[in-house]
Amino acid sequence: MKRNGPLITLLAGIGVAAVLFLLSMQATGNGDAALQPAADPQVSLSAPPRVADPVQAAPQRSATSPAAPATSASSAAIDRETLAAPAPVTATWAGHLKPGTLAIAAKDGTAIAYLCDGKRVEAWLKGVASDGRLALTGKKEARLDGTYDEDAGKASGTVRVGERTWKFSITKVKKPGGLYRAAANVRGAKIVGGWIVLRDGTQVGLATVNGTLKRPSALDLTTGTATIDGIQVTAAPADGSR
Repeated sequence: MKRNGPLITLLAGIGVAAVLFLLSMQATGNGDAALQPAADPQVSLSAPPRVADPVQAAPQRSATSPAAPATSASSAAIDRETLAAPAPVTATWAGHLKPGTLAIAAKDGTAIAYLCDGKRVEAWLKGVASDGRLALTGKKEARLDGTYDEDAGKASGTVRVGERTWKFSITKVKKPGGLYRAAANVRGAKIVGGWIVLRDGTQVGLATVNGTLKRPSALDLTTGTATIDGIQVTAAPADGSR
């Protein structure tokens, strides 16, 4: 038993050494494995997508591009002004009212009106006809205020001459109906004549010779001529420009 003691001690030491050696090898293997990247079957080996150069990808700006907003703003301003601008009218309205007859002729927003009873009352007025409204004035505080409806073909309002005011509602007329005016200087005489031709062809007119009222002849609608105080004159359709 005493001889076997050293042998057992030696074998035990060899066993312990073997166990330590195996443990050391296993630890080394696990460490190397930890250093190796795990294989991922879903990882693509293709090259990564090319990222565009931010300098090259940026759209190049035209030298005139800053002016575009200004142009758009100018166009918008013009459109607003166009929409806001009053709509001018070209038309002639004529009809009866209490003291006689009234005609209003408008062209491109400018209007002229003539009130006449064919005997002793007459008045010329001038002003504007725009955006559905009429506003005209004349001598001796004559004034006409009203409205017109192009779709209905009517004009209505009030007209004042001197201290008297009358309401009116007259309708649109077409040639030969309308308002005619003659103005001439003959042998030192200043002649002004006016004729209203209604829709039924009826004529009402007066004239002045050097400011004195005269009754003219009927107006020849074919030639545009008439006689005032023995003097032949030529009349033309009146509008806002005459």
